[in-house]
Amino acid sequence: MPKAAADPHEILESGRIFTLEGPSFPVSAADQQFLLGSREEEIGHHKNISYRPLTGRVSGAGKMATAGVERLRRILAAYSEWAIETAGRLLPRYRAAWTLDYASLRPLEESGRQLPRKKRNDLLHTDAFPTRPTNGGLILRMFTNIHPSKQRVWAISDPFETIAPGHASAAGLQNVMQRAGLRCLKRGMRAVGLPVIVRSPYDEFMLRFHDYLKHNEEYQKACAKYEFVFPPGATWLVFTDIVPHSVLSGQLAMEQTFLISRDSLASPERAPISILERIAAVRLSLP
Repeated sequence: MPKAAADPHEILESGRIFTLEGPSFPVSAADQQFLLGSREEEIGHHKNISYRPLTGRVSGAGKMATAGVERLRRILAAYSEWAIETAGRLLPRYRAAWTLDYASLRPLEESGRQLPRKKRNDLLHTDAFPTRPTNGGLILRMFTNIHPSKQRVWAISDPFETIAPGHASAAGLQNVMQRAGLRCLKRGMRAVGLPVIVRSPYDEFMLRFHDYLKHNEEYQKACAKYEFVFPPGATWLVFTDIVPHSVLSGQLAMEQTFLISRDSLASPERAPISILERIAAVRLSLP
């Protein structure tokens, strides 16, 4: 009997990369050349140019002229629509309850970029959002290499469920559990209309863990590494808070982010928040 097709939900939740088969995002040669012409002096300090699918707003374009920003908006909107439809067909379990987050363009060559250590993409890390806490939701990202000729090269390491037991304490899990008073204060401030970001203990820890991995030279040198090479036109999906990952080289990638609730997973016990709650023996999300 023929083998059953691999379940993409299982592949993703186990800490692997799912590579899409079939037609890729259709980007014209003219749009590729326009995007390749994006210069670092125009973009400024931003690593990415972001697009919000729910509002149509573009940010991170720096000093780019208005006509260029509008062209970027059109390209990013087209990619976001394609990615949402493609991921929705592939992952019906998640689609029912996902939250759409930003799409983005990574226009500059990754290799050799001079960035502060905390912002470097070439160091293994798991993702966390400083301004958009997920309260235990997972970060699913779809990437497409739209460069006409360059490969995009990644390295990944063992998934969160493998590394968290040995690193959670050193990364500050106990410290975030002890900050309940500050969180209560922030929630009170937010309730009266003050613009503060209220993070769950989980979100605070994941921000720390992102920085901890990047600054941990022993981990960066000694951990297992697996290289992935994505040719022009390739599209892949990965839970970037489950999978430590780094980008070694490549230029011109597009990305769409989805926030996936723990309850949507086929195996909710594999969610990073579930793993941390087992380690800490306390709830790490906010009510």
